[in-house]
Amino acid sequence: MKKQFQFWVEAIQMKWLVTAIVIYFAFTGSSLQVLILPENQRYDEAVLRQNQLAETYIDLVSLDIEMAIENLNIQLTELDSLEKVFKSRLLQSTRVNAIFPVIDRFCTNSLLKVLTLEPMNKFKNIGGNYQSHLIRLSIIGRYPDFLNFLDLLEKHTEWILIDNLSVKPLDRKDYGRYDLTLSVLVPQEAKK
Repeated sequence: MKKQFQFWVEAIQMKWLVTAIVIYFAFTGSSLQVLILPENQRYDEAVLRQNQLAETYIDLVSLDIEMAIENLNIQLTELDSLEKVFKSRLLQSTRVNAIFPVIDRFCTNSLLKVLTLEPMNKFKNIGGNYQSHLIRLSIIGRYPDFLNFLDLLEKHTEWILIDNLSVKPLDRKDYGRYDLTLSVLVPQEAKK
């Protein structure tokens, strides 16, 4: 009987040992399934999202740089075309007095009487490459005719700029005296 009793005790002990092992692995497995695997999966998803965001950021930065370079190239092209326009409007003659017949013709076409049209023998350096030569002009006429004269100056192919302007009304109702200081732009080497 003792042997039988010992057999049952060993069987029960073995059964509890096997049950404990099964419970241990079941608990560990369920803990792995419930607690660790979802967190691990979330971690993997977060790492993947972070990598995607990093790639998107790099794409955006490279796209911004490319767009900035493209915008700078467009602005450079515009500046080059503006520089060509500016240079094309410089006085083509090396003599500043060559512009006097043009100004006189504008006054005549605008029905204005020229009182004074003379060089002031002054010039201003503009940057290192250009000069502005000053011309004194005094004219008499009606205000609408003077506006026509200004329009002709503005549309002229060469730079004739107004540095100073004074208007004095005359006794006749719509007539005035217009004293102007004009400047003509020339390249630095094309001196009078």
